[in-house]
Amino acid sequence: MAPPRRTAQLCLRVSPDEMRRLRAAAATSGETLAEFVRAAVAVRCDSDRPHTEGGQLTRSQRRVLAALSEHVGLTSVAAVARASGLSRAAARAALTGLEALGAIRQETWTEPWRRTVRERRVWTLEVLSPAYQAVASQMRHVRIPARPSPKVHTGGLPERFWSLFWNHPDPSGLRLPDDAGYIANRLLNGPSSLAALWASVHLPSEALQACLALRSTKPHTRDLICNALAHRTTRPQ
Repeated sequence: MAPPRRTAQLCLRVSPDEMRRLRAAAATSGETLAEFVRAAVAVRCDSDRPHTEGGQLTRSQRRVLAALSEHVGLTSVAAVARASGLSRAAARAALTGLEALGAIRQETWTEPWRRTVRERRVWTLEVLSPAYQAVASQMRHVRIPARPSPKVHTGGLPERFWSLFWNHPDPSGLRLPDDAGYIANRLLNGPSSLAALWASVHLPSEALQACLALRSTKPHTRDLICNALAHRTTRPQ
């Protein structure tokens, strides 16, 4: 007869105020209270938890970094969690650690919305920072959920990129794919890493190749374009 299985149960004494705070945090994350607590405990008890000690990222941080490099425009913790295959609590903790390290940041902009203006935020990689370059190789063999094939953008240039065409008479009049070559050069060789990543995913291959042929294109931009074109050959649009 098999010996009885032993189980361990952790009992926490939580004050009413603390319980209300936990319930509010769980509601904000979109998880049930039980899911929120389990994910938070799992993150704290993770065996690779030492926060970037010796330059080593945790498992969750590697997955989040890989997700941000694969997906352009992740605007919430929930979106990062889906892209990286983590719980929201684990994704939130990884984002906080990576931002503190200086490998990622939140880029903000404003846009019209329902007769007013709202602020939008998106997580982006600090690809030129020493912190990112020091840890980028750690996500080389990370597997994350497959993303859908990228789609070439058609229509007007997204409003959040109009400021990069400050000397253009009317950025709102730019259209894709008609102006793709001009737009590719301004976005890929401009100051915004978010704009460059968006262009590498959503502009036609011909425009990327034309930008690649320009002598003014920077080495790190050439690497981005080559990676984007190689990805398209393995995953048809």
